[in-house]
Amino acid sequence: MADNSEYKLDPGPLELDVLTGQLTHRSQDIWKGSSNMILNTRREDENFWKLVEKYPIHPRVLEVIRLCGLYGVYRSNRPAIDRSLITALVERWRPETHTFHFRTGEAIVTLQDVEVLYGLPANGDPVLGNETIKTIGDWQNICQRLLGFHLVKTSKQIPSRSLHLMHTC
Repeated sequence: MADNSEYKLDPGPLELDVLTGQLTHRSQDIWKGSSNMILNTRREDENFWKLVEKYPIHPRVLEVIRLCGLYGVYRSNRPAIDRSLITALVERWRPETHTFHFRTGEAIVTLQDVEVLYGLPANGDPVLGNETIKTIGDWQNICQRLLGFHLVKTSKQIPSRSLHLMHTC
């Protein structure tokens, strides 16, 4: 009779020097028996697509989007989010090596993959900005120039990722 230890599956990395975060990695929970832990996902584009449904983008603007090579992103519309798939990919992602670890080996997502999926042009020079750190006064001037009003400093507590605007003109 064969020894059962021959058939034991070791889920951990073969080389501990490379995957230093294994003890705190999500895959540890699965091997300890905590399965069915589907991640919650969040979308930030829902309001944009509702707005596009209500006010369709003008054909002239769509033509500019096409000329810029970004029509593939617009055409993708609202891709469905498969939470189980995202959870499985997160469990297989290794930040130490920036790769997904599958039974068949390692895989990465390349710029060419994104180019093919969304039809984005990835040839030519990179688009870089010369962004400097702006002061509150700089942002007030930008708002005045582009929006017709400027921001006013307030003592009101504002949640993160929000901007409180007060019309003052």
